[in-house]
Amino acid sequence: MEATELKLAIVSLQNVLLHEEIEYKRVDKLTQRLQNERVLKNPPMVAQVNENGAPRYIVLDGASRTSALRALHIPDTLVQIVDYHSPQVKLDSWHHLLLDIAPSGLRRELDDVTCVSIVEMDEAQAARELQERKILAYLKFTDGRLTGLRCSDNLREQAEALNEVVRAYEAKVELYRVSSTNLEQLVADPKRLAAVMVFPRYKPDEIIELALSGARVPMGITRHIIPGRALRVNLPLDILEQDKPVHEKNLWLDAWLQEKMKNRNVRYYQEPVFLFDE
Repeated sequence: MEATELKLAIVSLQNVLLHEEIEYKRVDKLTQRLQNERVLKNPPMVAQVNENGAPRYIVLDGASRTSALRALHIPDTLVQIVDYHSPQVKLDSWHHLLLDIAPSGLRRELDDVTCVSIVEMDEAQAARELQERKILAYLKFTDGRLTGLRCSDNLREQAEALNEVVRAYEAKVELYRVSSTNLEQLVADPKRLAAVMVFPRYKPDEIIELALSGARVPMGITRHIIPGRALRVNLPLDILEQDKPVHEKNLWLDAWLQEKMKNRNVRYYQEPVFLFDE
């Protein structure tokens, strides 16, 4: 991959859609940072789709940045457009490790969730039904029990129910986002009360369907692995705030990027890296 393969564009925020809920404290913090620094460091990564002939941009990574720009009433944003159906783009899921809550207490919280019924099942059945979208998610407990959360088979209704599920426990437990579902590996003390909420692995077409319908999944349960991210672009917010048509802003952006490439300010790192100033 070369720098010339990057697809950066300035688009109207009216055409940018989220597929996940946001964390308002995080958005408030980022809004303040944008106000102080006056630059957009890292552009949101989006998939471009057409809706009734009009372009829409679904945020794959950068929901908080997008929401912070909206909070500042900035009309446009810089985005990095990726081919969502490229084999290089991976869509995985995060799960929730829940600590220090008894199974009975967790069940009571979930009993109040609209439309959700709790069904005992083994892990093979749970994994199969989760893949087939017959259940919303499933819970594994340290005592070996496993329960599936059953609701509607409608994708949008399932997303709404998942948000209710997460809200039912997120403020009442010690919660960690994890990629594994193996409780023996996740919890060092076998006597400690724990459970893992296993979420579905969505497909790109499902994310597109949810975003276009206005539905959102809980924040941070989708995990997009996208090579070639554009970082530290540091686009001045003044450009995004200008009262000019988007196409004029993009003409400026093209010239600005060409100058950066000419001066060798753009470098592509093939190897994964760790950043310590995020």
